[in-house]
Amino acid sequence: MNIAIVGAGFTGLSAAKKLLSNHHKVTLFEREDTIGGLAGTFKLSGWEWPIEKHYHHWFTNDTFALSLISDLGLGSQLVFPPSVTSVYYKGLIYPFNSPVDVLTFGPLSFPTRLRVGALVAYLKFLPASWAMSLERFSAYEWLAKYFGQRAFDVIWKPLLSGKFGPFAKTVNMTWLWARVKKRTPRLGYLEGGYHILLEALAHYVRKRGGTILLNTPFDGKWKEKFDATIITTPTPIFAKLFPQLPKEYMKRITSIPHLHALNLLLITHEKFLPSHYWLNINQPDFPFIGVIQHTNLMNCKHYGGNHLTWVANYLPPDHPYLKMDAKELFKVYLPYLKQINPSFKYQISNIKYQIFFGPFAQPVFPINYSKIKPDFVTPIKNVYLANMDMVYPWDRGTNYAIELGYKVAEVVEKASSYQRSASS
Repeated sequence: MNIAIVGAGFTGLSAAKKLLSNHHKVTLFEREDTIGGLAGTFKLSGWEWPIEKHYHHWFTNDTFALSLISDLGLGSQLVFPPSVTSVYYKGLIYPFNSPVDVLTFGPLSFPTRLRVGALVAYLKFLPASWAMSLERFSAYEWLAKYFGQRAFDVIWKPLLSGKFGPFAKTVNMTWLWARVKKRTPRLGYLEGGYHILLEALAHYVRKRGGTILLNTPFDGKWKEKFDATIITTPTPIFAKLFPQLPKEYMKRITSIPHLHALNLLLITHEKFLPSHYWLNINQPDFPFIGVIQHTNLMNCKHYGGNHLTWVANYLPPDHPYLKMDAKELFKVYLPYLKQINPSFKYQISNIKYQIFFGPFAQPVFPINYSKIKPDFVTPIKNVYLANMDMVYPWDRGTNYAIELGYKVAEVVEKASSYQRSASS
């Protein structure tokens, strides 16, 4: 088969790898000038390694990503260094990385800590088949009911409100279960960055005769030149590519809300967070949801001695921050950054920053999402869809992007085999 793949992120590249290994012809269309999508990278002068445009890491149970890394001969470069996840609440930072941290979490009474620990353990060990029944409930209501109002107000409400904003009350509990289920204490990264894996994938594709067209937007009319087309763009972009989609189908897929990722990267001579890698912001008055000190995971020597700190946000499409440049956004964040670390040197001359925008990066999974979740097969003949709206109940991430690529490739191949059998 001659197959077009729209998008050269991990989903598109992984689908290409699988299809090429089965001797199909593949052409990838990428509208940007680099591969990687939301996992794309950039590099400043004097740096040994590039850094991702949006923060990334792997969990120890990210089996698809870890298998791909091994398959491409990069296993020796995968490391799981010590890392600390913490919570910022009312001016203090609390480690929140282990059961001991939960049991010593000062903002909650000891009986409440025990309740939180027991319920987190329950969610951690709850099988997926049982957890799917939780999608009938909103996480907002379920967590308040079972964890208690105090624990909900301190731990869960700020995280839901910070990440989902106006959609916080609609997110279903199965999605929250998946977040708890998935998390591991150790976090992984590739020496050299995600760029190493992306380039290894691209090399595999080209070596086996695949074509990657950069700076090349895909026109829906081009599909006639291919036996099958796989779309890996966000659903709203897919809908624009194919306005001829049936009205009911279009209504269903476009009813899924999306948030945009807006991440500000601080490049400084000193660390912003002395020891913590990931800091959740559990204060509802803060204008961002997390601070990720990348150089507490990987050594700053790889970035010219600079420390790299992400200030993370997910925002609805009409949010005013989305219209700001890096300097304007930094000025908005600055008073709150000073609350987290008052001793940090905030002179503009000491800080450089980069801003990165990820459109439609975070789908919102409402109650009973499985009823509207898109399928690989679309109403348009020989056009297939594979994007982050389809990883449910899991959250967005490169591990599931890789899995999606493999799965959609299998669907395309099976459909082709069926068509050949039917016509013979």
